[in-house]
Amino acid sequence: MIKRPVQRGTAVKFLLPLLLFLHPAFSSISTAQAAASMVRKLCYLQAGQAQVPYLFVSSDASSQAAAIEKNTMLQSRRLIFGDKQSKALFHKSFLRRDDCLLVNPDEAMPLDVYEELPSGLRRKVAASNFLPAVYYAHQDKSKHYGLLAQSQLPQLTAVSNHHESGTDAIVNYARNLPDDLFLIYITCPADRNSLCDLRIRNKGAWLKDAKTGTTLTLKVLARSQRENNTSGKSQRTHVNSDTPQGLYYIWGAVTGGGTSAWHRLARLDLDAALPPINSQPYNIHSYLLSKIVPDAALDDYWLNEWPLAYSLGRVFLRIAPGDFEAQDDKTAAVSGYNATEGCINTGSNHEMLLKIMVDAGIFSQDEVFSRVEQSAAKQWHVARKLGKALVLIKDQD
Repeated sequence: MIKRPVQRGTAVKFLLPLLLFLHPAFSSISTAQAAASMVRKLCYLQAGQAQVPYLFVSSDASSQAAAIEKNTMLQSRRLIFGDKQSKALFHKSFLRRDDCLLVNPDEAMPLDVYEELPSGLRRKVAASNFLPAVYYAHQDKSKHYGLLAQSQLPQLTAVSNHHESGTDAIVNYARNLPDDLFLIYITCPADRNSLCDLRIRNKGAWLKDAKTGTTLTLKVLARSQRENNTSGKSQRTHVNSDTPQGLYYIWGAVTGGGTSAWHRLARLDLDAALPPINSQPYNIHSYLLSKIVPDAALDDYWLNEWPLAYSLGRVFLRIAPGDFEAQDDKTAAVSGYNATEGCINTGSNHEMLLKIMVDAGIFSQDEVFSRVEQSAAKQWHVARKLGKALVLIKDQD
């Protein structure tokens, strides 16, 4: 079940989006661009101001253990930071001239801020609204993830010529794809209130439907069981929210762990114990990334939405069958698909997807189809083509 966050004042929740749009930092955004995308690019262009803007940068993106700690912290609506020498999961980083941030105003969240002192005690320093941010440092061209306080907006300038890559440009892109690369493309409606399309590219070609000869398309759901106060808004970086856009490794398959029939079909693990493929400060996987997406998309918000979400505590994302983690409240469900805590629900198509992956050599038959009808013990198997089997999730334009 979803752990419900502490309720906050409704006035702040309703006023925040309006304040963000009316703020001078956003005033230069054209109406056409605002309609096309919620993503904003903000830069620090006027160095020498009395107050230098800063954000709280995620300090440890190297392990799932750190992500789980952040999950617990942010689910309780807290942000705890320390200096760079401490073991704190966030630290304060001051911007330099020409540093830039990508933010989505819809992702704003209220947090209580605590400073971790050398004595081991914590001191509450503020309560504010924060925007999850992809942070680009101009000096060394590195990329980081963190949280920007709304109070820092007056020192930043909106860049009006920022454009995100179109969905067709991403899905139709292929630069000499290696034959051993297995790619699952999932394109979704931006509001996530209806089903997404899942297609598969294997050995450089789209997988065809044996009956029609057209590209095989499976329907999946990438929507969470939302809180009542966010039921009309698709958020991705909050814990237990909708499935983030981005590029995921298929790490392994998990069977067992319960007594219902669907536990005989493996759930596909998308995060495992290592961070997303493009979450490092520098694109150390640039060769593989260049095969999958255009170079122009590497700094897009959508491609960094999953690393940003992971740095803020999103963990345990799976691809799973139709009744996976069914919730009591069915208002968010589409027929045959239950909303989860951010996993991708394949409905009745899961068995077909697993068979395709067995044929492609990602897993063996025994690794994804359990012979035991009721097994309380989980069995986890690493993908045989680890690093060569990935999932790309992108909202439709």
